[in-house]
Amino acid sequence: MKRFITILLIMSVGTGLSPVFAQQIPQFSQYMFNGLYINPAYAGYKENMYAHLMYRKQWLTIDCSPQTIMFGIDGDLGRGSNLGLVYANDQLGAVTTNSIMLAYAFRFNLSSNARLSFGLSGGALHYNLDKSKVEPDDPLLLATRGAWKPQADVGVYFDLPDFYVGFSAMGLIPNRAESNTMQIMRSVPTYFLTFGGMIHFSKEVALAPSTLLKTDFKSPLCVDLNAMIVLSKRVWLGAGYRTGLNFTYKKEEASESLRQVDALVLTAEIYLTENIRLGLAYDIDLTRLSTKYNGGIEVSLGYYILKPSRHYVRPRYF
Repeated sequence: MKRFITILLIMSVGTGLSPVFAQQIPQFSQYMFNGLYINPAYAGYKENMYAHLMYRKQWLTIDCSPQTIMFGIDGDLGRGSNLGLVYANDQLGAVTTNSIMLAYAFRFNLSSNARLSFGLSGGALHYNLDKSKVEPDDPLLLATRGAWKPQADVGVYFDLPDFYVGFSAMGLIPNRAESNTMQIMRSVPTYFLTFGGMIHFSKEVALAPSTLLKTDFKSPLCVDLNAMIVLSKRVWLGAGYRTGLNFTYKKEEASESLRQVDALVLTAEIYLTENIRLGLAYDIDLTRLSTKYNGGIEVSLGYYILKPSRHYVRPRYF
C-alpha cells in the first residue's frame, strides 16, 4: 500500500529539489447549497448568520482515498457588507492540505428583487506530507518539508428570488518551488460558473434545476447537471450527471479511462427544523473504475445561527 501511495503522490520531480504535487480545488455534489466554498461573492447571501459543515469521501473501498472536511460561516453585516470564513482539510494519500480563507462580499440591490455582489477572499494553504505513509527508502520524499502558500479568490454573484448565477476564479496566486519543500503544481486559477433556479408547480411542489461548469483550461471541462424535486419547501430529492468535456485532451495524450469522469449523483436535502438543514449525496462512478471501486459519499449540515426576523424565501432555496 505504501508503494501505491508513493506512486499516486509523485507526479514529477522538478530540478531534483522537491517532489511535485497537484493542487486540486475540491469537487462537491451539493454545490447549489454551499456556494461560499466556490465563490466568495456568495458570502451573506442568506441575509443571516449561517454555519455549515461538510464531509466528502471518494472511492470508499480504497485506503487513503481522497477525503475533504470543510467548515464555513458567513453573515450579513449590513449596508451591503458581508463576511465569510472557510476552513478546509483535504487529504489525498499521505498529503494533507489545510486552508483558511476570509471572504468579503459587497452586495447591492439592482431592483426590488434583483441583487448583485462582488467578492474577494484571501488566506493561506498549508501542505504537509505524512512520511509514515510513504516508502521508507525514498530519500526525496523523506526530506520533504511542509509548505505554506498564500492564496486569493474572486467572484461575482447575481440572484433573483427564483434564479441565481455566479462566476468565480479560485486560486489566483501561482505557487513557487522551494528547496526541500513541496512544490505544488498550480500556476493557473480554476474557474467556476454556476446557475440554477426554481420552477413552481404549486405552493407545495417545485423543480430546482442547477448547473456547474468547472475548468482550469488544462484538464477536461467538468459539467454537473442536476434537478431536484422540492416538497413543501423542506424536502429536496433529486439526481444529477457529472461528465467531462475533453476540449484540451487528445486521444494519444491520455487513455480513455483517464479522460472520462462520468458519474451519477443522487442527492437529498431535508430541513429538519426551520434553522437546521441536512444534506446527503452519493456519487456512482460510471467509468471503468466503477467495476472495482465504489463511488463517493457526501454529508453536510447547515445551521442558521440567528433566528430569522422575517420569512425569507430566497435563503431557504439556495
